[in-house]
Amino acid sequence: MLKTKSVFALCTVLGLTAFSAAQAVPAYQGNIVDAVGLPGQTWTSVGNLSPIEHNNVYAQSYVEQSAALFATPSGSMTLTPYVSLGLVFDTQGYPWNNKVEPRVGVKLNKFFHSGVVSLGSAYCYEDRFQSIQSSGLIVYVQDWFGWQAASEKSSRFPGSSWAAVGNISPVERGNIIGEGYVSQGVIAKRMGGTALVPYADFTFSRDTKGFDWDNKALWGSGLKAIIPHRDLYTEVGAAYLREHRFQTDQVAGGLTLFMNFSFAWNLLSRGAGR
Repeated sequence: MLKTKSVFALCTVLGLTAFSAAQAVPAYQGNIVDAVGLPGQTWTSVGNLSPIEHNNVYAQSYVEQSAALFATPSGSMTLTPYVSLGLVFDTQGYPWNNKVEPRVGVKLNKFFHSGVVSLGSAYCYEDRFQSIQSSGLIVYVQDWFGWQAASEKSSRFPGSSWAAVGNISPVERGNIIGEGYVSQGVIAKRMGGTALVPYADFTFSRDTKGFDWDNKALWGSGLKAIIPHRDLYTEVGAAYLREHRFQTDQVAGGLTLFMNFSFAWNLLSRGAGR
């Protein structure tokens, strides 16, 4: 059961990162951990994810290792120090899409039946390869909630939502960024361990400094193949997206193709070997 929840959490992470390429690659951690453990995750996402940035292909990777330093007896609250590294590249060279971000921080997590709310802080270094580097303390609040995981054979309507608010970019010093996402799908067909899922989703982003890439809405629908295999999770899909950037009032639509891969682990888990 724990593994299933962890994989579903990473599905949410992938859904989130796939439509946040222009953001600061925040560590949206969704793992449900044992009271004692060293949980970690890594993921890679590739696709042309912005209709306005026409034919621009993003490649993103992220790896995080954390430790459950403290947990309540029920495991509903944990304190997890973590280290992480995020990388983003694109084919058109936009500064906000080409960067590296190492972090060292801590998160306080409150777990619910179908999700988690986290309060986090970290020391972060951000290097935008084409322009500027900066470092500093970041503070953020984030949550994700998911339902009817596609990896469960009895599920029919997999969906998820997340939200995050914070000063998550040292380069954009003093800029408070708020983001939100919701997705709902339906399992149309299962072929062995693969699920074909038509879905619709919506992403919204705002900031306090009015940067074009931080103020936008994305919405659309598509079809994806979800392929969970133990702690490895793969998505391959296509969707039609519309994008509206509020500051410049640009609107565009187009076909997006994407592939997502993730892997989760726990180096010291009470559930290991079960």
